[in-house]
Amino acid sequence: MALALILPFTQPTLTAKTQETITNNVTQRVRIDFTMPNGYVRHLLLAFTQDGSATDGFDYGYDGRNIDNFPDDLNWMIGDERFVIQGVGAFNENKQYPLGMFLTNPGEIQISLNSLENFNSEIDVFVYDSLNNISTRLQDTNFEAILSSGTYLNQFYITFKDNTYQNAAALSINENTFSNVSINYIINSKQLNIKTKEDFNTITLNNINGQKIKTISVSPTQEIKIPLYNISETYLIVTIYNQNKSSSKVIINP
Repeated sequence: MALALILPFTQPTLTAKTQETITNNVTQRVRIDFTMPNGYVRHLLLAFTQDGSATDGFDYGYDGRNIDNFPDDLNWMIGDERFVIQGVGAFNENKQYPLGMFLTNPGEIQISLNSLENFNSEIDVFVYDSLNNISTRLQDTNFEAILSSGTYLNQFYITFKDNTYQNAAALSINENTFSNVSINYIINSKQLNIKTKEDFNTITLNNINGQKIKTISVSPTQEIKIPLYNISETYLIVTIYNQNKSSSKVIINP
């Protein structure tokens, strides 16, 4: 009869070089959620490979194409193709990654930060609206917009630095202001009513100390109503913008 020799299992010892290799292969992830006008949510993943095994272009095994046919959607854009997962190289705060937004239904959309994974130190994540030159830091607030149906390319990006001028300077004086502008709060419906005779496409809400609470992008319009249900500040500085003009007003939010 053959005898089986059973040896005790010993956990292998990792050398410093092996430890470093494992650390460098940890994938860092940024998970983004897109809320469509109908309320459905699209999940997007941006993955950083610390060893540089993926690139900003298409990489087989790292990038996941969008195979769905949703009426409204948000995707990573690699060239002219749409992806729900994008793998790239090592994290670089100077990089920016283009998004494509495709809307059949007009209405309110949101882009929010779901989670960050495997980052040793805190990073900033922004949605940059290049058309309106506004960055929204997703750790502070969701990016919100009220948009018409259509395809939005080369406008929205995920970035890791604030690419804008200090648009929150709602307290500063801007000589180039809108004429015939009306900014009022309707108490019964808890809505902000804005009306002008010139198109505007951005609304910012700041507290009385000038800190940004919310930025809302809209399709160019001369009139809009914005609900203020979830804002607790008593005093708000409301500023509307287009490419050349701005106007502000302090309102009371009872």
